[in-house]
Amino acid sequence: MMEQIDLDPDLVVLEAARFIIETPKSQRPRSAVAEIRSRYPLDGQGACAALRLANAIRAGGVSNDNQRAS
Repeated sequence: MMEQIDLDPDLVVLEAARFIIETPKSQRPRSAVAEIRSRYPLDGQGACAALRLANAIRAGGVSNDNQRAS
């Protein structure tokens, strides 16, 4: 049996980042890393990547379509 491999893991990180940005803190009572890991197939490193991306988007360093701003 072949293991399924996600050919675009960045898409999962992007979705997790969007969840963090769009979901009010009051609706996610656990830590952000725990919340991401329970909702998405990401390990701790992937969850941290999603948080970095969410923070970069909030700060205006990355556009919302996952492309670096010039």
